[in-house]
Amino acid sequence: MLAVFFIQVVQLTPLTLIRRMQLLDVEDTISHTAYIILFIWTFRSSQKELTYRSFLYIIIIGLLYDNLILAVGRFVGTGDLLEILNLGRYWIHALVTPTLVLFTYGILKLAEVNWMKSNIVKWLSVFVALLLSVIEILVVVQLELNPVWDNGVLQYISTSSSNHPPYMIIGVTCVLLIGGFILYRKTNWKWMLLGTVIMVFGSALSSFLPSCAVTNGFELFLLFTLSLTKIHLEKIYCERIPKI
Repeated sequence: MLAVFFIQVVQLTPLTLIRRMQLLDVEDTISHTAYIILFIWTFRSSQKELTYRSFLYIIIIGLLYDNLILAVGRFVGTGDLLEILNLGRYWIHALVTPTLVLFTYGILKLAEVNWMKSNIVKWLSVFVALLLSVIEILVVVQLELNPVWDNGVLQYISTSSSNHPPYMIIGVTCVLLIGGFILYRKTNWKWMLLGTVIMVFGSALSSFLPSCAVTNGFELFLLFTLSLTKIHLEKIYCERIPKI
């Protein structure tokens, strides 16, 4: 397997990859450009110190990688290289997505929600994030990936049936909803809650949509509202609270 992987990497020269990338659909190009712009805008408009809120940068990069691998799959072709790249998507999902719990904690603490100042709440947030990550990792290590074409997208997915609900996604979504509601009650800022509600609505409709592009649009909108929330609150509170 490693030998085949090495051969595929050697054959996929930068020039070959550039030529194939030129064939990307317009919607793929727009999606990737949007994530890059979102990252740059968020970074340039935010506080430059590392805080719990900084986990949002990792999440944006993770979703950019996820969408990029889905876009180039049909050009890379089936094989060990694409399988490993897709496995990376699942690992990033398991390790990065739960950090939204820590981002939410950082946002609520910045907004001066009183009980967020407790060390118990801080370590509880860390525990919940780690627990959700471990739950998802236990799923990832058992994955058996197979190539599947879906609406013109070549990807490796798990074809084994599972009766377990997506506990990690449910947990993260509940934290975002609760955090968004608390933030709205505290500051009258609605965008974090609104972005999460729309994302939940979009996920519920995903099985009825002909293309994953619409679902990706909901994810992008959620990240935009989280970035907007981060930037807005830091402009208000960071002069009084220099580091959180």
